[in-house]
Amino acid sequence: MLKRIAIAVIIGISLNFSVRAATVSFYVIETGITEDFDMKQSQSLLWENAFMDVFFDAGYIISNAPIMRLEKKPSDILQVIDLDEAAFYGIDYMLIVLLEYKKESQDTSEVSFYIFKVARKEKVFEKKIVLKRESSQDDYNNMKSIAKGFVPYIGG
Repeated sequence: MLKRIAIAVIIGISLNFSVRAATVSFYVIETGITEDFDMKQSQSLLWENAFMDVFFDAGYIISNAPIMRLEKKPSDILQVIDLDEAAFYGIDYMLIVLLEYKKESQDTSEVSFYIFKVARKEKVFEKKIVLKRESSQDDYNNMKSIAKGFVPYIGG
């Protein structure tokens, strides 16, 4: 009898402490790409994979949207992203990677990052970097290092 009571107390205490991980959705947006360019842009996929690997390893629930291609950079990033829809699907944070490609070489020149707290429609963080081309493995490792810098901005 005492054993059953002890087990019931332990289960009751365990159920009282719920653990919830933040849900993070990733959007990769390409701008400045010509129509004849290959649809499978390796840089875009590398960024998406780097962020998803880092945030998954950090214990977040992650999702992504298909890579979006725009003719030019939007004046306001929220013109192309629907935070209301993200809130409806239970997304806590939205991380956007905006790749601005050079028209002549199709290599990325600038990458902008945005983190939004979906429920409050609030921008938590914004950063812009300029890339230098290296080998794909070096690129990927650098991208993962950059992605690790965003983890502290996501509440769990």
